[in-house]
Amino acid sequence: MDWAKLALFLAGLFFGGAIDYLILALRRSEFTPYGLRSGVGGNWILAAIDGSLAAFCFLLYRRLDRQGAAKLGHKQ
Repeated sequence: MDWAKLALFLAGLFFGGAIDYLILALRRSEFTPYGLRSGVGGNWILAAIDGSLAAFCFLLYRRLDRQGAAKLGHKQ
């Protein structure tokens, strides 16, 4: 399993979720994309959590990708 590609996939997944929550928060929707009542503040919090997870996964991808390239003898 290529862990770097998995981390990149998860970064995209969480980033998409953050965008969904952000749009709903800006529209002042009381509901999540899944129909749960979280309130506008809940959507802001969930957008921040998903955004943070996306950033973490992307940084993890960068680290794992560099380590994989170093094992192959490529310099970055």
